[in-house]
Amino acid sequence: MSSKEVNVSEFWCWNKKCPDYGKKGKGNIIPKERYGKHKHILLLKCKTCGHCFSENRGTVFFQLKTPKEKVLRTIALFPEKGSIRGLSRATGHDKNVIMNWIDVAGKHCKEVNEFFLHDLKLDRVQVDEIWSYIKKRKKT
Repeated sequence: MSSKEVNVSEFWCWNKKCPDYGKKGKGNIIPKERYGKHKHILLLKCKTCGHCFSENRGTVFFQLKTPKEKVLRTIALFPEKGSIRGLSRATGHDKNVIMNWIDVAGKHCKEVNEFFLHDLKLDRVQVDEIWSYIKKRKKT
């Protein structure tokens, strides 16, 4: 396995007791092995504490058995198909699996929003004016 497959400098140790916990680019994260049915998930190891974790830890793909590309392609089709059953017929995935992916993605998005969007202290925001500004910016 080559280290060029995944940029390990973007990862950090998930072990809260590790001195390098949460620190990117320390050179302590190395690829260990690939696992899963099709060996598509990379297992990483922290050289500092020896803790191992999935490349998908902390993402919407954590603990999913389907490759990222298939999950992303399926979720991206959801607005176009408009229904879970239609999406199931179009992709060949079970509707319960698709509903689980969408549920996991929604919960992850909520966590990301709560992490980044807090303590904004806004008085009053008029959404239509914000969107008008964004649309004007896209034109220029």
